Amino acid sequence: MGALTLFWVSFRLTMGRLCRQLPLLAGLSLLCVLFSVLGGRVAEALLTDGVSFSGLTLAVAAPEGDETPQLIQQYMGNMDDIRSYCEMVAMEEGEAREALSHGTVDAVLLLPEGFIQGVQWGENPPVQIIVKGERPLESLLTLWVGQSAADTLSAAQAGIYAVLDLYDAGQLEGLPREQVVMEINLRYVQWILNRLSVVAEERILPTGALSIREHYMFSLFCWLLLSLAPVFAWNYQGTWPRNYGRLCWIKRGVWAGLAASLTGCAAEIGGLLWLALLLTGEAPLPALVAALCCGFFCAVYTALCGLLTRQTSGCAGLSFLISVASLFLAGGLLPPVLLPDGVRALEGLSPITWMRALAAVGMDPPADIPPALVLVAVSAGLLIPTVFLYRRRCLEGEE
Repeated sequence: MGALTLFWVSFRLTMGRLCRQLPLLAGLSLLCVLFSVLGGRVAEALLTDGVSFSGLTLAVAAPEGDETPQLIQQYMGNMDDIRSYCEMVAMEEGEAREALSHGTVDAVLLLPEGFIQGVQWGENPPVQIIVKGERPLESLLTLWVGQSAADTLSAAQAGIYAVLDLYDAGQLEGLPREQVVMEINLRYVQWILNRLSVVAEERILPTGALSIREHYMFSLFCWLLLSLAPVFAWNYQGTWPRNYGRLCWIKRGVWAGLAASLTGCAAEIGGLLWLALLLTGEAPLPALVAALCCGFFCAVYTALCGLLTRQTSGCAGLSFLISVASLFLAGGLLPPVLLPDGVRALEGLSPITWMRALAAVGMDPPADIPPALVLVAVSAGLLIPTVFLYRRRCLEGEE
């Protein structure tokens, strides 16, 4: 009997045993999909409940008779990107403070007298931002917006100072000082109006690259895949490997049995993952590549867990401990932003991190090395002790 024929016979026997477990596998598959989708939606609801943000309302006030607040309201209201998170309303100082106390506005911006003129001439007029401590989220966002505006203004003023220093040193001749100041401010206004061409918009999520729902859905699904190791433990425990051990004594080897077990396990888990990815709307071919890589890793991982333990219960306990630790490191139990820095640094060592990144085939890889290569490389490394332990288990029945 050739090696290929022996593998085919072993694979048919393995798949026949798996087919007898079809009701169990079907129920577990349905449980994995439903639990993952439900867990993702519950996590999204819990993490977003009470923290929705519809924008800030900022009251702008100045000394009586100063029309700067009306000008700011007019021009800032026409900027769509600013208007998406901040609405500016011109008010008198007393009216603004009263509105802040009643919660009508989220913050008050008090401008000093001659604010516009001071900015035009490169001065640094003091600006006061008043927030309400009872609303910490809005207060922090308001301070962030104010600091960003101050940084932008400081950058422009630094340019004004530099040009005026050159003018005072006599290096810019032929232009009156007022014209120099006017040209600088016109360039500054043009830069503000065209800021979208030089500013990159970035979306920051508490879970990293994926949305909250997708992060927890894929994390739970990958955790459940790792937890399926006891279902396939019989391939590597009891009489099943010892039956292949008898082939060693007729010079046929035991590798066909190991290859058949790994192939059957990878096909079952990979098929489950592929169907789940198709249900989420992923493209068939990328989803198939992701499913095959994850299925191969889970097959080797299952074989190693089954070989390190002698009973299914032991395999279940070991697999549960490893999968829970992997889920925690991958940010599947707590949001990644809440994990300590030392724990977050270990996220890249979790198998669930690699599988989640590979399962979410619609996103860009979060690291320089694609997760598919990481999974294949780790699977190849785990395959070495797996081969050694499998041969040892097979020969134990014949000693």
